[in-house]
Amino acid sequence: MKVIAILAAVVFLCPAVSWAEYDLFNAEDYNFELEGRYWKPKLDSTVKIVENDIGTDVKLVDDLGFDEKKDFGEARGQVKFFGKHKFNFSYLPLKWDADTTLTRTIEFNGQTYTAGTRVQSKLEMKMFKGGYEYDLIASKHGFLGLTLDVLLTDFCMEMKAPSMALDEKYDATVPIPMIGLSGRVIPIKWVSLTGKISGLPMGGYGYILDAEASLDINPVKYVGISVGYRFLKMDLEYDDNKADFKLDGPFAALKVRF
Repeated sequence: MKVIAILAAVVFLCPAVSWAEYDLFNAEDYNFELEGRYWKPKLDSTVKIVENDIGTDVKLVDDLGFDEKKDFGEARGQVKFFGKHKFNFSYLPLKWDADTTLTRTIEFNGQTYTAGTRVQSKLEMKMFKGGYEYDLIASKHGFLGLTLDVLLTDFCMEMKAPSMALDEKYDATVPIPMIGLSGRVIPIKWVSLTGKISGLPMGGYGYILDAEASLDINPVKYVGISVGYRFLKMDLEYDDNKADFKLDGPFAALKVRF
């Protein structure tokens, strides 16, 4: 989060500088952008699924043996029109599975899995995000925009204990509206700094926060590469079910614009 805060401060609060000395091509002059992203986040999450008042907190890494760090791919797209208007889209499929012997008794979806039991578990999350962005400031030197998105999360978790003849599955699809800021500044030729933050407080239902910052290199107008850091936190609660879900880690991306 400190890395994101520092880079975001540079993007959003960078003082005015003289651009006359730089021979910049207009890197912001495009209509479509496609991005392929590689992300290696660290998983730190606890899930509680209750049925008939039976359910306890389950730590995905410590209890079920999910990989703490894992590679994922993400696809993003953007349609830009009239200079300041953008439609943004992204698809992020997440999947973990594990086969472990429990070191403590846990309860999941109305069933009790006792310590010493072999458990095969799986978690899949498909995250679709789409929304609109309006840039309050837009030029070849960068932009600052407001975003309004909807994050659609398709969640499916399964736990099997063959020796106990248990096979429980829970799935849900949750739409979450989000508001935020997105900005970029180009301090020198070919190089830019980008920051994005969005989220929503939902009172007793929890909150969501998605923030990232990146260093972007644009050797030519239509191709760019980025390296950065992303922090994603979902702390949600509904009908005694809880998901305290955190992912954070570095990413690299390739962008094609036309």
